[in-house]
Amino acid sequence: MTKTTSGQQAQPPQREQPELSGHTGAWGAVRVAPLHGETTLSYMSRVASRYRLTAKELIGALVDVGRRPNLFTVRPDGEVVFNAEARAVVTAFCRMSEEHLHHALPAWSREVPSSRLGSGPAAWVRTAATIPPTGPGCRACTARATQGRDTARRYLPPHARVCVKHQCWMLEAPVVDGATVGPGQLNLRHVPQIAAAQRRHARLLRRCPHAAEAFTTAQAILASWWDEPWPEETIWPDRLRLMAAGNGLARRTAARDAVTYPEAVTLAAALADTGVQQRLLDEAGRHQPHSLADVPHLVDELAQRLERPWIAGRLSVVTTGPLNAWVRACVRTRAGHKPKTRSMWRVSPPHRPTSVSQLLAESSDRGGTPVQPEPAPLPDSAEDAAQGFARGLRHARAYAAEHGHLCAPNTVRVDGFAVGLWLANQRAAGPELAPERAAALDTLDPWWNPPWNLWWQRIYHRAKALAQTGQPLTPERGFPGTTENLGTWLYEQCTSYSSLHPGQQRLLAELGITQERARGAAPRRRNLKAARRTAVDHARAYGNEHGHLCAPTSARQNGFPIGKWLHSQRVRARRGQLDPALDQALTDIDSRWNPPWPTDWQREHHIAHAAVASGSLLDPEAGFRNFDDLTGQWLYTQCINYTALQPGQQHLLAHLGLTKPLAATAVPNPATRHPAMETGLHYARTWAAEHGTLDLSRTTHHAGFPLGRWLVRQRHQANLHRELFDTPWPHEEALARIDPYWNPPWGMKWQRRYQAARAQLTPDHALAPNKGFPGTPDWTGQWLYNQCTVYDKLHPHQQQLLADLGLTAQSARTAQPRRIPQAAAFTAGLAHAQAWAAQHGHLTVTGDTRHDGYPLGTWLAHQRKRAARGRLPEDRAQALAALDPWWNPPWTPRWQQAFRTARTHTTGRPLATTTDLDALPTVTSKWLFTQCASYDSLDHEQRQLLAGMGLTAERARALAPPPKPPQPSRPARPRLKNSPSSIAVGLPYARSWAAQHGNLTSAGYRTEHDGFPLGWWLYKQRRAAYTHLKRTGQPWPHHDHLAALDPWWNPPWRATWNHSWHQAHAHHSTAQSFPNNTTKWIRTQQRTWEQLHPHQQHLMGTIGIHSPTPLCRYNSHPANLTDQPTDLINTNKTNAEQETRSPQARPGPTRKQHQASRQHTPHRRTQPAN
Repeated sequence: MTKTTSGQQAQPPQREQPELSGHTGAWGAVRVAPLHGETTLSYMSRVASRYRLTAKELIGALVDVGRRPNLFTVRPDGEVVFNAEARAVVTAFCRMSEEHLHHALPAWSREVPSSRLGSGPAAWVRTAATIPPTGPGCRACTARATQGRDTARRYLPPHARVCVKHQCWMLEAPVVDGATVGPGQLNLRHVPQIAAAQRRHARLLRRCPHAAEAFTTAQAILASWWDEPWPEETIWPDRLRLMAAGNGLARRTAARDAVTYPEAVTLAAALADTGVQQRLLDEAGRHQPHSLADVPHLVDELAQRLERPWIAGRLSVVTTGPLNAWVRACVRTRAGHKPKTRSMWRVSPPHRPTSVSQLLAESSDRGGTPVQPEPAPLPDSAEDAAQGFARGLRHARAYAAEHGHLCAPNTVRVDGFAVGLWLANQRAAGPELAPERAAALDTLDPWWNPPWNLWWQRIYHRAKALAQTGQPLTPERGFPGTTENLGTWLYEQCTSYSSLHPGQQRLLAELGITQERARGAAPRRRNLKAARRTAVDHARAYGNEHGHLCAPTSARQNGFPIGKWLHSQRVRARRGQLDPALDQALTDIDSRWNPPWPTDWQREHHIAHAAVASGSLLDPEAGFRNFDDLTGQWLYTQCINYTALQPGQQHLLAHLGLTKPLAATAVPNPATRHPAMETGLHYARTWAAEHGTLDLSRTTHHAGFPLGRWLVRQRHQANLHRELFDTPWPHEEALARIDPYWNPPWGMKWQRRYQAARAQLTPDHALAPNKGFPGTPDWTGQWLYNQCTVYDKLHPHQQQLLADLGLTAQSARTAQPRRIPQAAAFTAGLAHAQAWAAQHGHLTVTGDTRHDGYPLGTWLAHQRKRAARGRLPEDRAQALAALDPWWNPPWTPRWQQAFRTARTHTTGRPLATTTDLDALPTVTSKWLFTQCASYDSLDHEQRQLLAGMGLTAERARALAPPPKPPQPSRPARPRLKNSPSSIAVGLPYARSWAAQHGNLTSAGYRTEHDGFPLGWWLYKQRRAAYTHLKRTGQPWPHHDHLAALDPWWNPPWRATWNHSWHQAHAHHSTAQSFPNNTTKWIRTQQRTWEQLHPHQQHLMGTIGIHSPTPLCRYNSHPANLTDQPTDLINTNKTNAEQETRSPQARPGPTRKQHQASRQHTPHRRTQPAN
């Protein structure tokens, strides 16, 4: 081992290399000529052997730059590539002209990437997997050229494998552990057909442009036949025996390409023949062949050219493989009409044959130990893909066992597995699917991947299932006994029988529909009179159930599309094409089945009529709150547009009790969740009358109505309509009459800032743009200057609005920027801070705090941010500290704000016991208990502040609540993957819950009862009831089953309201104190009493809340303040329409109010109630 000095790196011992690098004119001592077709690495190895060096040592010496060779692992079956500088060095050293080396060595002038060393001669090594096939050259030719000294490796193109002079076949022999595996070459003296095939191959390459691609496809086809156990095949075994006798060869692997070479050339010539391709297209027609049996003429021609007549019978049953894939690609690309088509020559990876070199490496054995070559990189997901296919095949087998086929839609799932989507992915692979996988699917269903549409196959299976039940399919009689759709489809197949795929004709023949019977097929005739009678019967049934015939188009009656049928009859009646008898029959069922106004209006009228008939009181002055949301909005809309209605519509409304004088008193309901356009316009007019504009924020509410959110939706609808259509939005004019700039094209942000600037300016204020807008607030002056800089780019209406302020185009050109010195800005903010501190004694304010209109909270937050970044001058920090030493504490401002609030509440009060803390407001009390619990983690300054208000360390530890005991872990129960949502499955659990609790609305969304997700199931039933009512206008069919258990199971408000009510009712019925959260909930209901549903108000009355009452009525031990028994709380019967239509909006969030007395938290000491 050599020793290294400091700063040097140890190198393995190497031979002494000649000083050759860096001199392009350095000549070697020996002149070595290359062999034709030799690899560059083989040539460099032969040159290096003359100097008793290895190829790596010689190349490293020639391309060494700065004593750092950029050459790595070198394998004899690889290749080396030189850049231009390195080629010049090698040419000079070998004493050969570069033209000679370029002509002899195929990889000599291959393009290479730039040098990693920046410049200079460099070499790159390529492995055997990245270069064309190579192998040992002909031994006799190599010995003659090198005088028997060396061996050489050369490139082996398919048309140059045979050495005609010495009658040998050169193999792709791999190199394992430095030695060549296999014989290297095969003797062809007893097989002259192979040399003759090479001559034919050369002629084919000269004459056909796609001969190389066709030969690759032919090799893949013959490789797939090589391992087939065909007893009729005798030519290949005889040829293999003759080659083995001359070489003593005991393996079939090395001789595969040589034995099949003559047939490969013949098959390549057939595949590349445009005449064969055109005859294939003519034979296939416009159909995609499913198997080779669909193109028998092609199979016969190939059998004839290969001199194997028996192979036609073998190929006719093949549905996979490279030949079948080529036939499909040829037909798909119409290759006969496109001579330059190349896509049909692509061989998919599953059909590519294993190379002979890999087969030799895998089958080699030295000393009884198998020698494996360097493994080729495989995808990491190969094993997962195999397992996934096995899983999918298992579920496909289960589906085929149940249905008899594999034509499953994409949405079909078997045991939670998407078998339909999996089969679609296998079909998408098509010819590229591995043969063994395709064969596994063929065993389940031969037509799992038909060359026609899959829907055809599904309908065929329906006809096959009908035939298997014993129902004969008689085309001559119009297929009686079949459904209308199936009979029509069968007749269509008969009329187009000659244009069907041969496979489709064979399948129809299995049903007894041959070509002869198809010619005599009769169309399926529909009995129009019977169909009309059936439709009228369904219409009569619908009218008896719903009371009218104004059904939506999606309505169905016992599976019959009654909505679509009635719509088509109305269209025919308006065109004057309806039979009078049918018109009279429908009129007898419903006299207004075809009104002159929209049927949607008539349907809403029937819903309102049913509500009035059930006892709902018309109360236009209260916004129709006795009706459900949609019906109330519809009634208000009719009141607003009463004079524009037709006389017939006014007559129908008068039957409801809604006359013209009564309609004039209607007011909208602000608590609606689906406001009509008239409702929004009403509140928009009242807002504009008060404020003058409609540029309000999104969160603005007006008289309880979310006007801001409503206007945002209208602007979105208007802009979307403007993008999609050329006509204006229908409601654009109504809103423009209220405010012309309700939806300006420049956006609401600019409009709001304009209105804010206008509000800051007095009518007689002179802007003076040339002086920087003096006398205006800071942001107003800056905004006005910004408008001046882009005045010419503004919208003409924007310029007009600015002109109303006195800012014209001429004055805008002379505008000067408003420069406010930073010191002046700080002085202004400090003055407001001084005034605030003088009034409150501190500077602990929230971010939205304003003092005399000045944003003091934002200004102080900005100063804190500058101080945290070290950019606040010391004198300014001292000025703020003089006002409040804790204006910028090291903890969060929220803690400081909570401390100030607690200090205000505790002034003059002792903090010795938990009773003292309980007497404080809830927020302060909780915050102080939190500080006691985390006292040790507070900063020293925070502890001093708490001590200043009387909360010392001893008291804090004494008042700290005990730690919560650890909660016992609940065993995890596996959730249901597909929870049942049908009414029959969950009804027994609902009965059990109602028997135990007396209601259903106390079950939350996550409630489980006996392992069943009852809360989720009830949510699904409410959704189903709402969807059914919205679609049909009638109550849900299963409503009575659940209403018998709990009349309020689906109230016309949110179900969560009932959860809170049940908690309050449980405490009220047992005369217990209300918890804190229940008390807050009751306060919320009192504040929003006018927005509650009448039935909600009644339920509140059952717990003693009849109206906004003093807190003492229900804060402590409540008594039954109503004489109604508690068991009658759920006996109010309401209209089914109201119970299942969309609920009202929840009362909006309101500001929480502090309460004079609260329920104690669990960690506090129990004390008597106030």
